Amino acid sequence: MKSIRDEFRIKRIKDKMKEYKVDYLIVRLPENVMYTTGYWPVFGASMAVVPFEGEPTVFYIEGEDDFAEEAWIDDIRPYVYFGMLEMPNPNRNFRRMLKELWNQKGYNPRGTIGYEGSFEFIATQNISCEARIPSETGTKMLHEVFPNSEFVDAFNLLREARTIKSGIEIELMRRTSEVTCLGYAAAREIIKPGIKDCEVSAAVEAAIYSKGIGYKGARRARGYAFALSGEKSSMYRNPYFVTSDRVMQEGDISLIELDAYVDGYFCDMTRTMSVGVPSQKAQELWGIVNEELEAMLSLVRPGMPVRALCQTAKDIAAKYGYSGKDNFVHQPGHGIGLQFHEPPSIHVLSDEVLEEGMVISLEPHVYIPHWGGMRMEENIAVTGTGYDLLTIFPRGL
Repeated sequence: MKSIRDEFRIKRIKDKMKEYKVDYLIVRLPENVMYTTGYWPVFGASMAVVPFEGEPTVFYIEGEDDFAEEAWIDDIRPYVYFGMLEMPNPNRNFRRMLKELWNQKGYNPRGTIGYEGSFEFIATQNISCEARIPSETGTKMLHEVFPNSEFVDAFNLLREARTIKSGIEIELMRRTSEVTCLGYAAAREIIKPGIKDCEVSAAVEAAIYSKGIGYKGARRARGYAFALSGEKSSMYRNPYFVTSDRVMQEGDISLIELDAYVDGYFCDMTRTMSVGVPSQKAQELWGIVNEELEAMLSLVRPGMPVRALCQTAKDIAAKYGYSGKDNFVHQPGHGIGLQFHEPPSIHVLSDEVLEEGMVISLEPHVYIPHWGGMRMEENIAVTGTGYDLLTIFPRGL
């Protein structure tokens, strides 16, 4: 079944193409194919050609037909990737198909072509154990097919277009948030003394896989959960997430970072839960971080500098004595969408301002070396007067 044609996205991409003087946009990253056509590639070896005038074309792997048919466009063209007559080589096929497309549609062989030049930070694709990215080989192929064209890096074009979400995208992200909350419900059920961190992570990911697929029509859903209990949650020495086999004890806290996607759109969420009865220290820190979060939320409106949100969270942590570099470790938020880290960056050094239609994550925190960490994270859509909360799971310990 075709995706709903997203006129907002179509207009944004065409407006940005006009602004950057791009005649044709050629994209291969699944997130950008999804943004421009409504089709999220499974294997990551597809291509979308977006002309400034006219409708896009998609080249996709034969066998992904039922997913390619979800595109809101009509011109979808398969090629054989998994075959025994030739070794897999998308560029060989794209070379032939691009020449055919330009001849069939009368496209300008001297037009300006935008390509994905500076995408070094990309979203996981459906098959997350392997990712295919445009590289020098693909760029060389494009230059050989279009020797008389001018090429421009379309990184900023695409990034700026994607920063403001359509109503359709926000509803897709609301569904992702709801599926993410199913994972936290599973965590709440399993957390108790004697359970290992990795068992919690496994239960969360299993819930998203088993309950997310089919949820409100979802076809693909995955979660990447990191349960960090006790001092493992402090972020003191390791500013990243690796779940261990640590056994949780009565009175511990378990910080659960969860990144999930549903049909190409992401949610980035955190909840901190108590193992048994929460300690006085945990309750105190929960109150501080909740105060940070509520203060940040109160500032959300179009035109607000994002650095103000960051500074507010930092100031509240400092008010309670948590101003050290090991207490407030990272920026307390970021944009989210077809990646789980997108512009804007909620950072004290950022010059960005909030705009209606942005979807952002707010993740204030306090970490204490050798004790643990407290973080809670919400995803919100910026509205004309404030925000729309997408993540609905309770924050309580």
